[in-house]
Amino acid sequence: MRSPENIVVIHLSATAVYAVIGNIVNVDDIRIMGLSEVKISDFYQGHIMNQSRLKRAIKQAIEEASEMANMRVHSVWLSFSSPELRSTNSFGRINIEGEAISVRDIVNALGQAKQRDMPKDHYLMQHVQQGVYVNDDSHLLEDPIGTYADTLTVMYHLMMLPVRSRQNLEELFRPDNLKVDHVRVDHMIFDAVSSAEYSLLPEDRELGVCFVDIGYSSTSVCVYKEGKLVFTSCIAHGAHEVTMDISADLGLTMLEAEQLKKRHGTVDVKNVDAAQFRTVKRQSAHTSPLSQTDEITVNLHELASIIEARYVEIYTEIFSQLEEANLTDFIDRGIVLSGGGSNMRGLTQFSKRLLNMPVSLTNQHPAISASNHFEDNETYQKVTRMIEDSNFHTAFGTLLYSQSDQFRYSERSSVEALKHSQKTVNVLNKFHEWLKRVM
Repeated sequence: MRSPENIVVIHLSATAVYAVIGNIVNVDDIRIMGLSEVKISDFYQGHIMNQSRLKRAIKQAIEEASEMANMRVHSVWLSFSSPELRSTNSFGRINIEGEAISVRDIVNALGQAKQRDMPKDHYLMQHVQQGVYVNDDSHLLEDPIGTYADTLTVMYHLMMLPVRSRQNLEELFRPDNLKVDHVRVDHMIFDAVSSAEYSLLPEDRELGVCFVDIGYSSTSVCVYKEGKLVFTSCIAHGAHEVTMDISADLGLTMLEAEQLKKRHGTVDVKNVDAAQFRTVKRQSAHTSPLSQTDEITVNLHELASIIEARYVEIYTEIFSQLEEANLTDFIDRGIVLSGGGSNMRGLTQFSKRLLNMPVSLTNQHPAISASNHFEDNETYQKVTRMIEDSNFHTAFGTLLYSQSDQFRYSERSSVEALKHSQKTVNVLNKFHEWLKRVM
């Protein structure tokens, strides 16, 4: 049995930086040792709006989580979304010529896939190995290492971003002061894959499901079929645009529009009486001295129609991409919704009617719990409460993804896997040489 390991996750969203430190006992037992949320709006639709402020927020989140966990942080897993994401299904085919398949062959197959489908100005943010065909066999294997074969074909889902985007993200973790330790980014993960790991059941992935994470500034999508990730996308529309629409159409400030949306908004127009009105108090700071009233009367049916229009646009964009990828007939489990935008009142019923398919929301994952290392019960209870906050689901999902077969098999295609394999071979060779000398 392997000893537990600690993994640190940073999740960048449009509204906050989240830091989570998890103690991985096993895939079914992940204990949260530290976590932090730092509110900030400097990462919008994958773009860094203010590097210095975002850098300070990341530093603060790491410090707060590491203090709670009583450990130093040297490296992190980074999860985020960006409409710049470019993804495709690809493959690499290697001639083995009767030899046993090695890690080098898997790495070379990924190199072929990248050469075929990755633009010169992009980098491979994340890849998922979908399976392996040996020779002309029609059966898809997951772990072919050591199998003797003539040819090897490895199927991949590739997720790519512009090189400049990676450079800008890595700069966020470089210290301004040379005396401060550099925090290394071990892995960059598309946040929908992380959230899906938290939210989806194995039978969802097997039967076919579309996971939709409606965030503040963008909507992330991934599709699984027969247990394999086959599609990812990030759309530049999110819940914030609903607030912007309400503000523009009803002549409200953004704060007033957000409050109105939360208190009286629904996307389910069919269940709103056209004769329903609400009187909303204006924010005094924005009330004109010439105005006769500091209130405005809003028709709730009109409000619902504004909200509905934006969600229809989001779904239209998603299903346009799914139809182009010929996937609409393969999502038998329908849609699983996540993200802050999924909390809109009436969304589940509205989505079922609009899409004519099953729609459900995410639940708490049973593998995530608070660590018992805390010295006082108050901190333990605080962490337990924070774990229930859905804003941390993506970070928790990254911890789960780090232990998944999906990640384990995919990592065998990385250059790091080849280096590790070579180190293992060198150690064994040295051991055999020593054995010969002493015998």
